[in-house]
Amino acid sequence: MKKTALFLLLFLVGTSFTQNQNPKYELRGAWIATVANIDWPLNKDTTSEVQIRNLVNQLDSLKSAGINAVFFQVRTECDALYKSNFEPWSYYVSGKQGVAPEPFYDPLQLAIDESHKRGMELHAWFNPYRAVRDTTLYTLDENHVSVQHPDWIITSQKFKMLDPGLPEVRQHILNVMNDVLENYDIDGIHFDDYFYPYGPKISNEDSLTFLNYSRGITNVDDWRRDNINILMKEIHEIVKSKKPFVKFGISPFGIVRNEYAGTNGFNSFDIIYCDPLNWLDNKIVDYITPQVYWEIGHEKADYAKLVPWWSTVTTERHLYIGLFSSRMAAADYKGKKSELGDQIRLNRITPNVLGAVYFSAKSIYGNWNGLADSMKSNWYKNIAIPPTMEWIDSTPPLAPENVHIVKTKSGLLIDWNLPNAATDGEFPNYYLVYKFNSKDEIDLSKSENIVTKVLNKKTSFFNLNENDKTSVYVITSLDRLHNESDGVIIEIE
Repeated sequence: MKKTALFLLLFLVGTSFTQNQNPKYELRGAWIATVANIDWPLNKDTTSEVQIRNLVNQLDSLKSAGINAVFFQVRTECDALYKSNFEPWSYYVSGKQGVAPEPFYDPLQLAIDESHKRGMELHAWFNPYRAVRDTTLYTLDENHVSVQHPDWIITSQKFKMLDPGLPEVRQHILNVMNDVLENYDIDGIHFDDYFYPYGPKISNEDSLTFLNYSRGITNVDDWRRDNINILMKEIHEIVKSKKPFVKFGISPFGIVRNEYAGTNGFNSFDIIYCDPLNWLDNKIVDYITPQVYWEIGHEKADYAKLVPWWSTVTTERHLYIGLFSSRMAAADYKGKKSELGDQIRLNRITPNVLGAVYFSAKSIYGNWNGLADSMKSNWYKNIAIPPTMEWIDSTPPLAPENVHIVKTKSGLLIDWNLPNAATDGEFPNYYLVYKFNSKDEIDLSKSENIVTKVLNKKTSFFNLNENDKTSVYVITSLDRLHNESDGVIIEIE
């Protein structure tokens, strides 16, 4: 029996979801893809009212399933699903590139507002280089970058991309990032895995750029990787200079080089010039979300090999695993029905794995093969909060003040006041309310004791049982980066 298969057998027999279940700190994310109307808008030709209602309903479903972070695609092909000062409105929101929704609304602002109302982070997801996915699909707006600057473009069959070796291209992308940072209250900037073309592999299309901007690098493959790495470093710098609390993360292809984890698949390091070890070594990302889209025991790309390998190289930044739920929860999936659950289980026993992101959201809001039901009843039945990032912020807010119980017509109410700002100037962003049987049982590390997450800045918590004389409640404050204050204990008397 192969070692991987033996490990899997022992793992499945010896581990149940009751062990290490529902950790308190866990990123639970979903990608909402807008390109090709994969997730949203469901139809580019629907009205603004329908699009708004669909997004709100999708976010309701994601929250109900336990999702605490949304990765919302806002730039698919050098376009915008927001009011951009640099790029035209997306074809996928209006049916014509360059045309805003009518009646007007701003999809990114809507996604931010509605996600925050539900206590979920909103990461703005950008495709950094793709300019035209399919040149035959629709007419480009006259202000599209490929029309304005055809000399910035690399063409591969029907696909067009920005040339990563050009300084003007890097500056354009930085301008786009800065525009969003300045105008939107996002929690993160997120890049996907499209760098150089997946296929056919680029050959001499950028030879003139290499001649003019080699920076002394003699190997073209090294130069292409360096082009990507330079931009990633510059994006990190602009994020941290403008809004230090905003997280920067990238979702690379799950295999970097086959020799790293014993795989036999697509080599992203040598074909699309993806170099995530550079980003991790130089700490120019806050998190990495490799797309490990294969099964446990897969012949060429074994999930049970790839995830442990990623965990060994991601030790000082966060690691969230990208899961292919749209395939593994699909009605026609031929693999094990337990595959996604087994992957979550494996994640939770692997060091340094701090969560998962699902591609894509439709598998959750559509409850494909009961995926959302499994999340609600099992995997994510308790509230979890995204893990803290001490390199960004490690100062907790002050605890709630003047915590007391008030008797109202609606029942008992726990009331408290907003505390003063902490030493870093921050106020609480939300609160957690815990319930215990006695003071002796107080343990704020256990998610099963979290009763509710309260989003108001100054608020109250209802639904206490007047006959419950033995319970002890604890209230804590948390800031935007999820640092938690000491708890304030209150007993029902």
